[in-house]
Amino acid sequence: MSDISPKNFVFDAPEGIRRSRDEREYIKANAHLALHFPVPELRYYFHPTFPGRVTLVQAQSHNFKTEWMNFWAKTAAVELSAKTDADETKRGVIIKISTEDAIEGLVEAEIAGMGGGKLDDISVGVIENPQEFLRAETTVGGLPIVHIGESLGMDNSNAAKLYWSNIMKLIDYVRRDHFAVSTPIAAIFLDYLQALPIDPANRVNNSMVETRRNQVMHDMDSIRRAAKYFNCPVVLNAQSKQDEQLSTFNKSIKLPGYWDVQESSYPSQRTDFLYSLWMPKMHYPQGEWVGSNAKKEFSKWNFCVKPNALWIQCHKHKKYTNVGASFPMLISENGNVSFDKDLYENITRMERI
Repeated sequence: MSDISPKNFVFDAPEGIRRSRDEREYIKANAHLALHFPVPELRYYFHPTFPGRVTLVQAQSHNFKTEWMNFWAKTAAVELSAKTDADETKRGVIIKISTEDAIEGLVEAEIAGMGGGKLDDISVGVIENPQEFLRAETTVGGLPIVHIGESLGMDNSNAAKLYWSNIMKLIDYVRRDHFAVSTPIAAIFLDYLQALPIDPANRVNNSMVETRRNQVMHDMDSIRRAAKYFNCPVVLNAQSKQDEQLSTFNKSIKLPGYWDVQESSYPSQRTDFLYSLWMPKMHYPQGEWVGSNAKKEFSKWNFCVKPNALWIQCHKHKKYTNVGASFPMLISENGNVSFDKDLYENITRMERI
């Protein structure tokens, strides 16, 4: 057993009790480290992601996956800042990782989310209200967020090195050396699982399909270990299968199903919480009425497709029983998300009739 230490992995009953008690005391003393669902009206259903646990959010391409991650990370950063002690004790930083979008675009999205203007305008240098833009920019500049990713102009040889094992080293650097003092990691947000570059150590006989599948499985295991190692919540995005393979493609509500993560079902098994996102306008014309049954006379409920509608479904809440429900939401002009209470209550009422 020279390559593995029993003291790191073997725990008798008294030791298990001690560690369990220590963890409860830690969570109680550091309640601010629980990562809450970003839409307050739905927190009664969607549980907090506690340190050491992983939440996976899946969606098809162009279904608000990256924007949802931006919204959640920004909401978490604002709430973390609000909980800072009066003596400005550092509560930790949020790590936001993207291997797809450049840092410049991610920060512009944060500024737009803070009311600095429309993202489409900001991204091309159009500032309609300079005073509000400056206020939002100043607010974003003070958020406890550290980005890990690419900047515009970065050469590909460097970008290709951002596979997960190297990202772990960068997070450790932030924790230990980036600031004047050691700084806890409050949460990690990753966009997205399948976009991580291939680690050369995981290449399988020059087969890209097998290599990608192996990489996704390996990264998912490593991400779970990262949640424990950094003792923080992790939220990661994953791409869902496209229409022909989507398990819900023939249903009215096309929220990706439990096993619909692209390339591998393994992430669904390994995550603690699993949510799906869907924008109705990606499958139906805006203004069309969508019902629970293809024959409208048999529909128990229906809704009109809006350009800013977003649905979310909970597929997995490990250790909890509330799973399976779907909720309609609305996206604001600046990328923030709210619960569509009117539509939800209307559908619920029609279900009871």
